[in-house]
Amino acid sequence: MKRTVLTKQAPHPWPFSHGVVVEGRARLVFLAGQVAFDRHGAGRRLVGAGDPAAQTRQAIENVRTLLRQAGGDLRDVVEMTVYATSAKLMEPAGRVAQEYFGDPLPAQSFIVVKALARPDLMVEIRAIAAIPAAVARRRGRARPAPRRPRRGRG
Repeated sequence: MKRTVLTKQAPHPWPFSHGVVVEGRARLVFLAGQVAFDRHGAGRRLVGAGDPAAQTRQAIENVRTLLRQAGGDLRDVVEMTVYATSAKLMEPAGRVAQEYFGDPLPAQSFIVVKALARPDLMVEIRAIAAIPAAVARRRGRARPAPRRPRRGRG
């Protein structure tokens, strides 16, 4: 699978490309927004309360975990949308993202929002990945989420 970066911007506080062209056969993975909770369910806890770098790190790790379930990894991310509660979060969050993403960098949008789903959340990251078909087959198939039991009507 060939990836071509479009109009890559010079040094910037957040690693991104303006666009990415993906050619060839790939498994496309569209992830919902990931935040700084360490897991799903009743036992989850917020990682990095008040710390945008820690929240960004946990959100990216959550993206990584989901991509691995689909047979991919962060290097397969072609587009990200970052939602943050302040423009001032771009610099600390960008430093963390630079630890995780290399060339070719994913296309990325940074959007400042008034609030996220919970008042203690500062950063949310959505991602789209294109996992080469051969790589996905070697790493394993996507594992479906466990089914929830249906509730009967009473």
